[in-house]
Amino acid sequence: MNFKRLFPYTKYLHLLYVEDNKEIVEQSLELFKMFFETVTVCEDGQKGLEAYKSSMEGNNHTFDIIITDLNMPNLNGIEMIEQILNFNPKQRILVVSAQDESDKLLKLINLGINNFLLKPMQEKQLLEALYKISYNIHNEKISLQYNKEMSASNEYLELEVKKRTKALKEQLYTDHLTGLKNRTALSRDIEKNQYNMLAIVDIDRLQFINDLYGPNIGNEIIKQFANILEVYTRQSNYVLYRTSGDEFSICSSEKESSNFENFIKKLSDFVIHLPLFIEKLGEEVYIDATIGASFERENLLTQADIALKFAKTNQKPLIIYYESMNTLEKMKNTLNWKRKIQYALENDHIVPVYQPIVNSQGKVIKYEALMRLREIENGEEKLITPYFFLDIAIATKQYSKLSHRVIKKALTQLKNNPCTISINLTYSDFIDPDIIKLLTDNLESHNIGDRLIFEIVESEDIKDYKLLQRFIRKFRKYGVKIAIDDFGSGFSNFGNIIQTRPDYLKIDGSLIKNIDRDRHTQIMVKAIMNVAHELGVKVIAEYVHSKEVLEKLKEYKIDEYQGFYFFEPSTTLVHEENMV
Repeated sequence: MNFKRLFPYTKYLHLLYVEDNKEIVEQSLELFKMFFETVTVCEDGQKGLEAYKSSMEGNNHTFDIIITDLNMPNLNGIEMIEQILNFNPKQRILVVSAQDESDKLLKLINLGINNFLLKPMQEKQLLEALYKISYNIHNEKISLQYNKEMSASNEYLELEVKKRTKALKEQLYTDHLTGLKNRTALSRDIEKNQYNMLAIVDIDRLQFINDLYGPNIGNEIIKQFANILEVYTRQSNYVLYRTSGDEFSICSSEKESSNFENFIKKLSDFVIHLPLFIEKLGEEVYIDATIGASFERENLLTQADIALKFAKTNQKPLIIYYESMNTLEKMKNTLNWKRKIQYALENDHIVPVYQPIVNSQGKVIKYEALMRLREIENGEEKLITPYFFLDIAIATKQYSKLSHRVIKKALTQLKNNPCTISINLTYSDFIDPDIIKLLTDNLESHNIGDRLIFEIVESEDIKDYKLLQRFIRKFRKYGVKIAIDDFGSGFSNFGNIIQTRPDYLKIDGSLIKNIDRDRHTQIMVKAIMNVAHELGVKVIAEYVHSKEVLEKLKEYKIDEYQGFYFFEPSTTLVHEENMV
């Protein structure tokens, strides 16, 4: 053991040396002073204990190592050690003892003391023992310092994470252009039930401004408008949000609506033809704004949006939501059916059903393909008529897929069975290139044209009869026949019959269902039948639901019949004959 090896571990340590033999102290003291920063010598156990207590209670150092004898006056080494360990169970202690003190050494071992030297102390043994103790102390201090630094680092990182989290939250809930709270913040605050009233302020024709002056000018207008609204709302203690590109929301927590209503009415007047000076242009740009408001706490944002759309549609500067305006249930119904239709398309649940059409003897001569949406509810199949979903399919731009699916399946049925099938086509169908291609490909590939009938739905949607005539001419060359569907429903006229030159005329069910007892419809149906026969057009009566209706129709020599009195629509073809 040399000085260079030991000194790095002891040079900052403090030693308490307890020994009553002055000669031994003199021999050892010079050696200890070479290694330790401080050395405190006590001549008995009592003084050693007092020095230890004083170091713990004072502001100076504590003792890192204690070297002590056992046999001393006043308080022996074992008694001193016991009390010191009560203060600090981890205290490092080196015991110097005589060879005949084995009983005392056993007691010390029981106390947890395991560093011993025999008298007289040998320098080599002493230095080895000190090295072992000081090396362990050194490692413990390094570990403690590391833990402190890690703790400090963790605290710093935690603080930085908190700062960063706060910054991210501010970004999440703040509009970067105006510095206002954004739509995410509004949704959060509404969920917390902070507001009872809300108004949406929409800058009119902002896209036109962007197109005319560029997006930078558009952004400048948004910022100026936001500043004006912020001042305006702050004076009234309302809260302002920017909820989309050209929309701002103003919210109130007041329980009474009168103040807020007066506020938005004044605001509406203020933002009509509002001049904003744009420095980059060197001139004023005039803007207008539309406001939709709701004083209903439930569905606050949705209802204000409904009011805004209503105001824009009706060109009003301000509309306050009222119950009769509520299209929320319609919106929910639309979304529900939109999902149902999408599911049906994805799972092949759009199917055709076939309703037979019979002649005057009741013989099945052809079928009409009708659209149904298939649903499974509680293990039972339901076939839903288009009455419930067709308008929504059109509004949500799903109709084309539905029609394409039904037409394709009906054509497959026609190719696989020696029958005649009529399919319904609307104006949107015969201008749809995908449907025209589907029809053309099948008619060119299979000899089915003379067994196919197109039922053209006669309605106000047909705006271009020349286009309809070209469509009819295109497919007549394949042998396809044409029927005018729902004739007499309110839009049809005989001039259209002459233009389209149909093979069949299907009288609308509204004229058929009460014909056995309604004189006016009897006159109408008789007139339709007479004109059609004069033009060489066969007449089909729909909605034949009773024997009385059938007998009255036979009086007018109607050519063909269709209705529940004969057959209900079915997913399979029927071949019963002579039903009457």
